[in-house]
Amino acid sequence: MPQKPIDINIDLNEQLGLNRPKQTGPDPKALERAQSLLNGERGKLGLHLLQGVPTLFQVAQAHSDDMEKRGFLGDATPEGDAVSDKVRRAGYEGRTETLTASGAEQPDGVLREWLGQPQYQKLLLSESMQHLGIGCNDGLWTVILGAPASAQLSDIRELRAQVLRIVNDERRRASLTLLELSDSLGTAAQAHCADMAQRDYLATTSPDGTSLAARAQKAGFTGRSVGCLTKGPLTPEEAVAAVLRTSRGNLLHPEIRFLGVAHTATRWTLLLGTK
Repeated sequence: MPQKPIDINIDLNEQLGLNRPKQTGPDPKALERAQSLLNGERGKLGLHLLQGVPTLFQVAQAHSDDMEKRGFLGDATPEGDAVSDKVRRAGYEGRTETLTASGAEQPDGVLREWLGQPQYQKLLLSESMQHLGIGCNDGLWTVILGAPASAQLSDIRELRAQVLRIVNDERRRASLTLLELSDSLGTAAQAHCADMAQRDYLATTSPDGTSLAARAQKAGFTGRSVGCLTKGPLTPEEAVAAVLRTSRGNLLHPEIRFLGVAHTATRWTLLLGTK
């Protein structure tokens, strides 16, 4: 009796259960475990626990999805669009660091590998980092660590004091009179900065024609005033450096005596005034 021919088209992967569908979206349990494991390591050292931030989670997941779709690995796309820039465009204010890895659906091995390398361990266990976002797609991980601006500058008074100190250091080197903070200029600068952020522009005059000088007069400042603007810097040092590149003559003008400072959504306003 002839034997039944052997089927040579058997899918051994299917028989062995190796053809499971790829994970095409985030696994909430894996992301939660990653955060728990990382905070566990930080807790052992007495460090504050990282708080998940929806914006950072969204950017991290989108980057992992993009890595899986286009087959690359790194903290920037093949076109050079860095995760840090994506975070900034998404509205997060603060410094960020990004770690990426591939090869594991669960975070245990990934975190173990990172913590075993000094350059990554330093970031994951940094005291300055307070926020966290995690993404994963088919074993491609993106972890975003965030140090919010509010963590570096406790309130607007500290921010203004830091900018004043940096500006006066420059004026001292130029043998110029040191500036004083002005509440009225600070009020006008803050109103203008908030308006620029709300209506998405960067100019000393608003779209409806309201100038910084007019805001200063309305706030009660009686001298002449001139505004210096910049967008993008995250720290007072970066902001003053940017203004020095574009408005050095104003910042170091010998007739200037007063300063108002504001910062909203990466926009900075330094409002200078005479007596």
